[in-house]
Amino acid sequence: MITCKSVPYCVDFPVLRQAVGEIRDFTEGLVLVHGGGSFGHFEAGRRSPLRVSLTSASMEELNALVIREMAMIGIGGFPLPGRVFDLEKVERILDQGLVPVLFGDIRENGEIISGDDITISIAREYSLTALFATDVDGVLVNGNVIPELHDLNTLVALPSVSYDLTGGMKEKVRKIFQNKINAMIFNGKKRGNVFNALKGERIGTFIKVRE
Repeated sequence: MITCKSVPYCVDFPVLRQAVGEIRDFTEGLVLVHGGGSFGHFEAGRRSPLRVSLTSASMEELNALVIREMAMIGIGGFPLPGRVFDLEKVERILDQGLVPVLFGDIRENGEIISGDDITISIAREYSLTALFATDVDGVLVNGNVIPELHDLNTLVALPSVSYDLTGGMKEKVRKIFQNKINAMIFNGKKRGNVFNALKGERIGTFIKVRE
């Protein structure tokens, strides 16, 4: 959402600044997770002997840009790479009054760590509704947003985007059901959507797995 996915190492700064501004009133207890976009996904998809090094470096670069934009409006963020993520670290950062900013990552053996997996594990542990701010309006079938989903049988085949190494929308939805969490998938680029989602308003697609 915050990068220009078709352009390597391109941040969509207007969208990033808009989103950061919309979280300002919700920072207490907030945990942010961002994916690789045109940074990590670009490097992870290259056949380079330096793939692991460059993927890791690119994700840290994107994370630093996010935290810097947060700091510009007085929000204290703190980085937590996916390769060292655990819930205890998240809680320690929160206890210091900071916002943990986690990100999809890569291990030294080349294994990709999905930002979606991190988000889902946090939501599952604390029985939270996971909010996925994306660049589409929700789960689309035949061009229309499905307002609410209760099971996977509702869906027809969803296209996976070739550069999204974590499986695209179809894989995101599958993981949500597999982990039995509630989630909302919405367009984070649209002004006001991040704010309204954090406020508790239903937008995009609400996936209701548990009561």
